[in-house]
Amino acid sequence: MVNEGQRPIAKDHDVPDQWKDPTFVQNWVTRDDGRIDQRSPMINDAVAKIPFEKDAALRVLDVGAGYGLLAGAVLKAFPQASVTLQDVSEAMFNHARERLGSFGSRASYVTSDFSQRDWTKALVGPFHVAVSAIAIHNMYDDDRIFAVYKDIRALLAPNGALINLDYAGQSGGVNAHVTWLKEAGFSRVETERVTDHATLLAAYCQ
Repeated sequence: MVNEGQRPIAKDHDVPDQWKDPTFVQNWVTRDDGRIDQRSPMINDAVAKIPFEKDAALRVLDVGAGYGLLAGAVLKAFPQASVTLQDVSEAMFNHARERLGSFGSRASYVTSDFSQRDWTKALVGPFHVAVSAIAIHNMYDDDRIFAVYKDIRALLAPNGALINLDYAGQSGGVNAHVTWLKEAGFSRVETERVTDHATLLAAYCQ
């Protein structure tokens, strides 16, 4: 197990170009589907942190959305919401479009790389909520993670929130993430450890 503050050497799934390979992505999605019983409770915990009524007409941004597991949970829980899925991988979006097809135009897609400084160029805010699941930590770079938090804050409405389910302990440590979020402009940050590895970071603009 990796201790907080200790950065492991990036594995294959942390290499950005792998996410553009349809075969790699298919294998990853198949494997992830096999552990849905483990992922679903965490995803539900993340959705429960969204601080709006269930009938609110929300604009939601899913950062590093992958094949749409978190986006789908948001769309089900908030039937008047729309979700913009952001990811570097068109191969992942092919799976997301199939899985989220029943939601029609409530789901939209923007391809960009959040490790690059222009990743928000095609995203049109403000969003009421940003969500992310097991994605941002993959940069394993303090400055880049902090920059992404600042970028997300800039896209949010004044009463917005970021709900980030992630392996914070593997990329700087939970306390560091709380500091970065506050320095990025979030006024309040709550943390909840949901597994031995995963932490829920709920950051609120007010």
